[in-house]
Amino acid sequence: MASTSKKTIVRVFEGFAGYGGASFAMKRLNKKSKKLRFEVVGYSEICQSAIDLYNANHKSCNHKSPLKNWGDITKIDVSELPNFDMFTGGFPCQPFSSAGSRLGELDPRGTLFAEIIRICKVKKPKYIFLENVVGLSRGKCKPTFENILRIFKEIGYDIQTTILNSKDYGVPQTRQRLWFFGVRQDLGGLPNNFSMTPEKVEMTEFIEDYLDATPAEDLYKSQRQVDHVKEVHNKPADYFHVQERLCYDYYNRKIRTDRVCMTITPPNHNVVRIVEPPVNGQDRFRKLSIDEHFRLMGFKINEKEREIIYPDNQTYIQLGERAGNGWEINVVTILLEHIFKQL
Repeated sequence: MASTSKKTIVRVFEGFAGYGGASFAMKRLNKKSKKLRFEVVGYSEICQSAIDLYNANHKSCNHKSPLKNWGDITKIDVSELPNFDMFTGGFPCQPFSSAGSRLGELDPRGTLFAEIIRICKVKKPKYIFLENVVGLSRGKCKPTFENILRIFKEIGYDIQTTILNSKDYGVPQTRQRLWFFGVRQDLGGLPNNFSMTPEKVEMTEFIEDYLDATPAEDLYKSQRQVDHVKEVHNKPADYFHVQERLCYDYYNRKIRTDRVCMTITPPNHNVVRIVEPPVNGQDRFRKLSIDEHFRLMGFKINEKEREIIYPDNQTYIQLGERAGNGWEINVVTILLEHIFKQL
């Protein structure tokens, strides 16, 4: 970690980067903080659509070239990596997710956690900041979670965890995630009375405020398709005759009257729908637009500001998948600010 007369620089390596959720949050913090500056020195990602999206939005610290993608994390020669102060990453969650197989350590993807340990044992970053689904810490995956904490301790890190829900921090999405933060023990570990959980933020905007003013017509289902949903879900004919735009939880077969969206997932899971007041007696029932996906992932997208750029070659499915598998950057910003104020 380098120090200048103006700011302390925290160099970051972003593993399993996706669209760079950590990078987006750190950009916000760089604008706010007078004492601290985060600089990403490299990232690792293998999905081409994620790589294209990352490169469209994040440049090197001199803003003249893309950041180096080190590719498949299992093939990285650790001795070639630049030095860095913090490893960040949302290591693959499918083994521990309720939407996946919940096989935990029995699933080979679960072993990618070992790559984090392999890199951190050699590079010895001061900080580790990781994310996963809540399912990792519960039920039959709990032994895996306990092993992860034990391994961190064995390689010299003092780790704390917390579970945060986006709806408790100002974004109208029920999105619970498990967060890890650790400091090397030989550097003193975490401070006394360290807290991983920021104070909650009252929600002042709801799902209506995050939706497009004039959604594209191709997002809407036909009346025939909506009637089929009502038949399959055993709903009365006027079930979708709402007074304001709300989220329909396709998985639990109910309208969210709390004005909050259910968890954003990749489009192939097919669970988030928006229901709107009827027009000329016809139901209005549709999927989210891409802008709506990313607004609900914490991004500022409006007439004055666009916090994320989409590459021209990306499809609805590709961008929706990136959003559903990404970090909700509002909660990441709040959490990182809360953490570094205590260090």
